[in-house]
Amino acid sequence: MTIGERTEIYGGAVKPEPSDRRLLSESEGYELLAKRGIPVPDHAVARDANEAVSAAKSIGFPVVMKVVSPQVVHKSDAGGVVVGVRSEQEVIAAFDQIARSVKTRIPEADITGIIVEKMMPPGLELIIGGKTDPSFGKVVTFGLGGELVELIKDVSIRVLPIDANEIQSMMTEIKGYALIK
Repeated sequence: MTIGERTEIYGGAVKPEPSDRRLLSESEGYELLAKRGIPVPDHAVARDANEAVSAAKSIGFPVVMKVVSPQVVHKSDAGGVVVGVRSEQEVIAAFDQIARSVKTRIPEADITGIIVEKMMPPGLELIIGGKTDPSFGKVVTFGLGGELVELIKDVSIRVLPIDANEIQSMMTEIKGYALIK
């Protein structure tokens, strides 16, 4: 989803300033969802390993740690994700591992932090995304998320605006609908 620094939230939609577009970071996405009453995992952005340890202790183990960088969209591909972190020592090791891996794979990456978040129980991951496409305007994407989105590319895309019937149609037309159902 693209969004600007001077974003206005209106009527449940996001209006980015055209001159100031960028991807939302995970923590910014969580903030936007939380403002709309959608539950998000406990999380904090850490700038160093000590902050990451404090965050993990506050959130409670196990945690997931992920790189925060505007240049890293696919975090797993860049070595920017460590799951199942269960101790202070593992937090320190994961922080260093993520920083090293991302800098090796994407040297130009500006790492602004590492997000530490509560590890959720296993379940079905979905992706809901939006962007302003240069040809079509505002579009929304729905599909199976996590690693599956890159592996099987099972998504549905619509040009906005759409209504509740069209949203239902997007959900039922993906191959993974049987998992959702």
